[in-house]
Amino acid sequence: MVPVHVTSNGRRYIEFECVRYVYDERAGRFQPFSFSVGPTFADLHNQSGGLSTGDAHLRTELVGPNVIAFPADTFYTAMVKEFTGIFYIYQMMCLWTWYYYAYYYMGVVLTLVIISSGLSKVQVFLTSQRRVLSMANFSGSVRVLRNGTWAVLSTADLVPGDVIEITASAHVLPVDAVLVDGGAVCDESSLTGEALPVVKFPVKNDAGMTYRRDESTKSNSLYAGCFVLEAQSSQRGKPVLAIVTATGAVTSKGRLVKDILFPSKVSFVFQEHLKVVFPMLIVWGVVMLVLSMVLLGTTGADAWFYGMFTISQVLSPLLPAVLVIGQSVASERLSKKGILCVDLDRITLSGKVKVYCFDKTGTLTKEGLNFLGVQHALASGGEPKFGPVLNEFTSFPTPLRMAMLTCHSVTMVGDNPVGNFVDVEMFRATEGRLGRSGEGEAALAGVPDLAMVYPTTNNDGELQILKRFEFVHSNAYMTVLIRDPTDGKMYAYLKGSFEKIRDICDPASLPPDAEKTARFHASEGCYVLAFARKEIPAGITVPEAAALARSTLEKGGIKFTGLCLFRNELKPDTADALEELRDGGCRVVMITGDNIDTGVFVAKRCGMIRSNEFGEVLVFMGDLDPNDRTQVVWKNTEDGSTISQSSLLSLLAAARIGNYRPTELAVTGKAFNVLLANGSMRNLLFDTRVFARMSPDDKVMCVRLHMEKAITAMCGDGGNDAGALKAAHSGIALSEAESSVVAHFSSRNRSVFSCVELLREARCALDISFASYKYLIMYGEILAFLGLIQYYFNVNMSQAMWILIDGSTVPLSWALTQAVPAKRLARTRPTARLLGPETVISVVGMIVINIIF
Repeated sequence: MVPVHVTSNGRRYIEFECVRYVYDERAGRFQPFSFSVGPTFADLHNQSGGLSTGDAHLRTELVGPNVIAFPADTFYTAMVKEFTGIFYIYQMMCLWTWYYYAYYYMGVVLTLVIISSGLSKVQVFLTSQRRVLSMANFSGSVRVLRNGTWAVLSTADLVPGDVIEITASAHVLPVDAVLVDGGAVCDESSLTGEALPVVKFPVKNDAGMTYRRDESTKSNSLYAGCFVLEAQSSQRGKPVLAIVTATGAVTSKGRLVKDILFPSKVSFVFQEHLKVVFPMLIVWGVVMLVLSMVLLGTTGADAWFYGMFTISQVLSPLLPAVLVIGQSVASERLSKKGILCVDLDRITLSGKVKVYCFDKTGTLTKEGLNFLGVQHALASGGEPKFGPVLNEFTSFPTPLRMAMLTCHSVTMVGDNPVGNFVDVEMFRATEGRLGRSGEGEAALAGVPDLAMVYPTTNNDGELQILKRFEFVHSNAYMTVLIRDPTDGKMYAYLKGSFEKIRDICDPASLPPDAEKTARFHASEGCYVLAFARKEIPAGITVPEAAALARSTLEKGGIKFTGLCLFRNELKPDTADALEELRDGGCRVVMITGDNIDTGVFVAKRCGMIRSNEFGEVLVFMGDLDPNDRTQVVWKNTEDGSTISQSSLLSLLAAARIGNYRPTELAVTGKAFNVLLANGSMRNLLFDTRVFARMSPDDKVMCVRLHMEKAITAMCGDGGNDAGALKAAHSGIALSEAESSVVAHFSSRNRSVFSCVELLREARCALDISFASYKYLIMYGEILAFLGLIQYYFNVNMSQAMWILIDGSTVPLSWALTQAVPAKRLARTRPTARLLGPETVISVVGMIVINIIF
């Protein structure tokens, strides 16, 4: 139940899980209130005049203050929450029975064990909550444009639609916002794990472009939790402006905090069986209680206490405690290995992981890319063709040198180039220097965004970047407009994925083997980008060219220039870690946003795709049919031949039973969605090893598909795969970024061996839980029967004997929790079924043997 509040104008609202829900009369329900910010880029520029005080007050009432308000638990309240659970009440009731019989020694011991296990859970909970609190809120001041004038307000007073000034600061940004005037350099490492600063650009005044708070406008968006390292004004003395798009718990950081505070529950057979086993034991305990009353011939309080004593033997008060202690011990051992756990229940769940999904870049491979070289498309007379791969920048043709010097998102912070790591690596290879307008030459009239580039090789003259259009994920390329002052010519340069650049280029400028060459480089493990350029007609002036829309620059007359190649190396221990996971009975899968050929190459290099005793592995790649976007074309990677899906299914069926070569599949994100829509993906899921060109949403869907069939883990860096990490049964982030806390585990050691360590400890914890369960159940049943025999013969053992018997329980139970995992993962996984045949036979069989003998 939550209270209903009313705003000053009569709107009803509630607050639930840190979010304010306002009653919508038309929908007939409470829902989060949203304000229209944008939606087009031109609308954003029109809204850059700020809000009035009245509008801001109204919005504050509907969305709430810019804070993530949740009640922090004190040690006392956390203790109350923990120890008022049904099992603790049962345990205390049993212990009071023991104290009634003056059974103080064991009563005190078990009380200490139960309290210590509860305190362990409280400690983990409070530590996690303190970590969340430290990242949840920031209180400071900011300049806001209200009523047409600048005012300094508290960050808590910001609302969506506010126009704020962006300045470099040592404090985190308190809101999500979009830049409308000027740029910024931000450190998003705490959110994405990416070490390099990123450059942010203002949205253009373009009514044809729509702003969305997703990957497509990431280069224009500032996110709560990032640090602004540098604010870059469009004109000297003019502030950098941004419009607030989200506040409080609906910001990027707020959603992270909300996910931690209110995690989604996952069903695990171990916990589900416990819900059945405990009532069964209680019912059996009641039967034993009745038998005790009959055999003793007593009624009233004595009968009750004797009966409760019997129930406490059947369902040991230690049972819930040892299950928690086993998880706590595993968590402590993982912590010593640099792996932080924020959800103890996920440890035992991880012990049953059958499928392990991996991101590629920064997870299986090293974080950065090494520049390899370029391959120029020669067009000297006749049909264009590729030249050799060149590695030295000084030997590159002029068009490619100009492209590398200018077609990027790099900016300078001090003497250091910052931006996308691919762009930074490419620009460093040029040894050029990036300046700003006014450095070396006065700014051109009508070009406020002018940036200067100063080459240092080949006696090349300086170049002027007139305008940049940032990389957009939906387009998969970026565009720059440049001018060469030596001859006054202007060019539009484009850089992006080969597939996208190929589609927008003049087909006559493409070498006939362009696609084959690009795929060859990708199959050799290269990260492949393509360059293209368009010469601006001589009659257009510089201001006119700078005013051209992006769609105009990227349409018509675009000539393919060449390929730019990078190498992404495997981490040294990736192959060994994956081999141990496979030997341990786990299916390993790659889910990456990279090119499918590169993904297959890396999968082969790291042993994810490998041959076996039945022959050399055969890989088929699935991508959309260019002639029918609703169909998937399957190509053999050996010879490029195509195969129908029905024939492919026959091959897969033969390969599964060993009548054909081992066969693996790789699919692109678009093919994945088509196969999912037509119902084929689920049948091909366990034959598909590489999922390439996957968006963050595609990654989540892919993980969920695997979760339908098996316990699934996800390993990534906590950036664009944060959603998949959160969705998986067990998510481990190889990162210390704040976004990694949405994962159930995070590792300071960025080695894939962290996944191996997690599985070893998790399987050990699951095995310990079962051993403790079976031991305490059998022990309790034996003691219950012993009690019945005593009642039948009207004898009673001395308290010293009970202490001797029970005194062995605590140390033996503790000893079980100290068991260490095997040095290597076994092929089989421990059972998780408390009511499974092997567990039931083991427990019941031992009880029967003890009754007989």
